[in-house]
Amino acid sequence: MDFHSNVLFIFNKVKMKPIELALKTVEGYLLSIARNPVDGWYEIEIGLPSNWVFDQNNEINCEVLDKTDAGSLIKISPKNNDIEIDDLIAFVEIIIDTNKKIAEKEKQFTDKMQEMKGVLETEAKKFYQELDELRANSFKNNNNNFVKTLRPEGEKRHRRTKAEMEAEKAANVASTVTESTPHLTSE
Repeated sequence: MDFHSNVLFIFNKVKMKPIELALKTVEGYLLSIARNPVDGWYEIEIGLPSNWVFDQNNEINCEVLDKTDAGSLIKISPKNNDIEIDDLIAFVEIIIDTNKKIAEKEKQFTDKMQEMKGVLETEAKKFYQELDELRANSFKNNNNNFVKTLRPEGEKRHRRTKAEMEAEKAANVASTVTESTPHLTSE
């Protein structure tokens, strides 16, 4: 091998990856790689789930070719000749990684909401059980406690008869009359 062949061999080994290895990261999303003969660059078509986000930038264009409820068919192409196919694949990897992170965050949020829902349901159940218990027993317990404060244990209240109440009333009237009448004193 001459010097020129050695340089090309080393350059290709460093720059180029085996195709299968290079495309492994976009497997499941990549539909096709095509050469655009008019512009002289490669373009990639990918399929993405319908709720995934993506956007173009100053160097790479994203064009929606078809959109359905299941997903979108997107064409990824360079905006200038300086962009290589490896750059397009790296861009698709960014789209995939970003949307996987979003999906993971949504899953964490959903799991947290389910956990909080379970805690709230348990708290609500406990609250309503306590409330039902209060409704059923509170008045009865409070009434029993009230009765106990009226008559401490061992003490029985004497219930006065009508005659006793009238006699007491008459005694009170007589003492009031006596107090209000001036007493005569001898001098």
